[in-house]
Amino acid sequence: MRSLIIISILLFLSSSVSAQSTAGEYYQAANKAYEENNFSAFLSHLENANELRPNHRTILYNLALAYTLNDQHDKAIETLKYRSSFYAVNDFGEDEQLAPLRIMPQYQQLLSQIDEQSKPVLNSTLHFEFEKNGFHPEGMVIHPESGKFLVSDVRCGLISSFKRDGSEHKPILDLKKLGFWGAMGMALDKQHPNILWVTTSALPNFCEYSDSLDGKSAILKIDLTENQLIQSYSVEGNHVFGDLVTAENEVVYISDSSEPIVYKITKQNNKLEEFLKPDGLFNLQGLALADENTLYLSDYITGVYSVDITTKKIESLLPENQLTRGTDGLYHYNNQLYLMQNGTRPFQVAKVDLSNSSIEIVDRAVPELNEPTLGIVKNGNLYFIANSPWAFYDEDNNPKLEEWPLLQIRHIELK
Repeated sequence: MRSLIIISILLFLSSSVSAQSTAGEYYQAANKAYEENNFSAFLSHLENANELRPNHRTILYNLALAYTLNDQHDKAIETLKYRSSFYAVNDFGEDEQLAPLRIMPQYQQLLSQIDEQSKPVLNSTLHFEFEKNGFHPEGMVIHPESGKFLVSDVRCGLISSFKRDGSEHKPILDLKKLGFWGAMGMALDKQHPNILWVTTSALPNFCEYSDSLDGKSAILKIDLTENQLIQSYSVEGNHVFGDLVTAENEVVYISDSSEPIVYKITKQNNKLEEFLKPDGLFNLQGLALADENTLYLSDYITGVYSVDITTKKIESLLPENQLTRGTDGLYHYNNQLYLMQNGTRPFQVAKVDLSNSSIEIVDRAVPELNEPTLGIVKNGNLYFIANSPWAFYDEDNNPKLEEWPLLQIRHIELK
């Protein structure tokens, strides 16, 4: 699921998360200092904002400007280089306040870095595509017996079935009729393959959205033999349950991008319980299991982390963890972790080798990859939604049906 909290600086400033609220106050103080030509205070406030709310491209841009105005040109360049490691866009080239940087040798290195990170890479292959106006694919599973693809629809709460070649698109469930909302992440139960776990949330693009639904979210347990709801799970408060992953020991882990908290449902307790509330994270997205004791989770803002399930110890995936920020779907295979990164520019699919903490680009900066979201590993292949149509809504969250794209499921042969 695309992050809903970093689309604009205004949303950032108005966030209810306490750390972000403080960062917003620092950012506003920085703007005031800039207007008063108090550039030392401008810098100080932005450094504080950046510490409390890292990896925000607007804060980082202004931090580079603040360093420049305070004659700290090396720090300005380093800040722009860091920013471009996940936001490879030259949106500063015509800013005359940054003109002193252009004569520095490091400035050309910065431009070269952006050019390099914008080069197209394509290793995935089209598996199938389908045309269905208004259908907004989000999650996906492949049934182990029939081989059919099940794809969720975040806009109107449908779960649809496809043959392996993409033919015979057939809705099998409508979550609205069950009293729920958009269909999000999906996972099959490891012990019972005809049990489907689904997260459902009422996002602003939900086709029956109203303000009264804000924060509504649940996890559903569905019997695929009868296409019937077995049980729903929820907790009090506002939530956005997005992704989930099932374990061999019949535990389900669920990410909540609103809190942020990782929840779990165990066979023994059969209820939604808090598993992990990590400090310093903001917007949880993808989850992946390497084994019964290692959980990987994506924070859309700061990057991907590993979690020891027994001790709940959390560690950054990479020393330069900003390289993994903006990750939506997260998939483990053969000691590799695959990242669907739709919070970077350009969009990309990356692979992290867990044996040596190296990162490699699989797909990047190609028309076929117009917002990758979630997928599924099956039979040595990663199948994923390559162009989730988040960009095809107007300002009132109505779908631009006349522009709705031909939707692609692509696959990568894993090694």
